[in-house]
Amino acid sequence: SMDRGGFSKKIKPFAHQIAAWEALVHEGKSIVVTSGTGSGKTECFMVPILNDLAREYEESLQPLVGVRALFIYPLNALINSQRDRLRAWTSEFGGDIRFCLYNGNTPQELPQAERDAHPNEVLDRKRLWASPPPMLVTNATMLEYMLVRTQDAPIINASQGKLEWVVLDEAHSYIGSQAAEVALLIRRVLHAFGVTPDQVRFVAT
Repeated sequence: SMDRGGFSKKIKPFAHQIAAWEALVHEGKSIVVTSGTGSGKTECFMVPILNDLAREYEESLQPLVGVRALFIYPLNALINSQRDRLRAWTSEFGGDIRFCLYNGNTPQELPQAERDAHPNEVLDRKRLWASPPPMLVTNATMLEYMLVRTQDAPIINASQGKLEWVVLDEAHSYIGSQAAEVALLIRRVLHAFGVTPDQVRFVAT
């Protein structure tokens, strides 16, 4: 059974998780994961992404700055549901492998004491702009703003050529014109981040 926090060493992965890891890590493919609620879909992509980030960090021993992995969730509730997990999985790295949940509720600026309490999570916009983390969890509306808002430009500037993962959660919820809009948005994102589709692995769940 998966708990919301860490990933236990005793856990026996599901067959679909192993298949996803093989495809993403060893074959460098993009994948679609379809399985029921609570069946460990998040681990299918999060383990390979964290593995990549941990390796990159071990090679440089410098805190990772700039977005490598972009997670697009349709609802703020789904974005917030990732917080416990991401805190648990990145806590060992302190501020070296960070994440940010970026939506309309992300505050402009928090007191330094609050920031220091969670060095692995970027909690406010000022810090996000000053030092964009390697993992950015957001929604299509915020992404749209990010591409046009001057104050968000530092996120894109610090991430040039670094984007390697795009995760589209609840992909089945995008239908008709909305699906077309998201497809075009992702194209614009790749262009803005200075990468080509063949440099990015895509995961749809």
